Amino acid sequence: MDMKIKVAIVDDHHLVRKGLRLLLDNLNDFEILFEASNGEEFFSTLNKQEVLPEIVLIDVNMPVMNGVQTTRLLEEKNCTIRKVALSVNTDLETVRNMIKAGACAYLFKDASPEVFHQVLLKVYEEGFFYDKHVIQSLVPEMGEQSKFNSTYSSEERNEDMVLLRQLSARELTFLNYCCSEMTYKEIADEMEITSRTVDGYREALFSKLKIKSRIGLVIFAIKTGVYKIQ
Repeated sequence: MDMKIKVAIVDDHHLVRKGLRLLLDNLNDFEILFEASNGEEFFSTLNKQEVLPEIVLIDVNMPVMNGVQTTRLLEEKNCTIRKVALSVNTDLETVRNMIKAGACAYLFKDASPEVFHQVLLKVYEEGFFYDKHVIQSLVPEMGEQSKFNSTYSSEERNEDMVLLRQLSARELTFLNYCCSEMTYKEIADEMEITSRTVDGYREALFSKLKIKSRIGLVIFAIKTGVYKIQ
């Protein structure tokens, strides 16, 4: 990679930040623009930057402004910065909260350098990385696919079913693939279609289902039973 991917690190532990900096320096594809110890410090520093980071690593548990608050605020600002959650916490509710706040991926701090590298590259190239743990966190009632959240009323379910019936067989196939770890290019290869056709399916689903992101497609597929956790 000729140009290095610009990264910011937000974590309240100095040793963790130092370790992440060493790891990213060794991976060669990344340039650390700045570090912050919490969300408030991150935004204060971000506002002074002439060059913005392309990826920000955000610790989930921080004082002053935690990971969910930081991610949500960054998402509300419609910033193009890709947000990667970073934590030792494997609790599905925590993962769900970060993803719904706008995180493009959820990385565990004990991940290997190889996994770390792969995830950050996929986030940079594709805009997201959702592994099975992330997908599982989005299943209603903490993994019980046969049940739905109390907020998912019968009226909402009926509306979703009406929307679902608008989809073609190929669009449903594409929707299923969206719930995997596959990139859009990999989905195109699997479906034996062009990347442009995949883009067409994605935009059609966004329009028909009134959804704006891949994570929205995943949630819709799980809620309606289109996708079932293995």
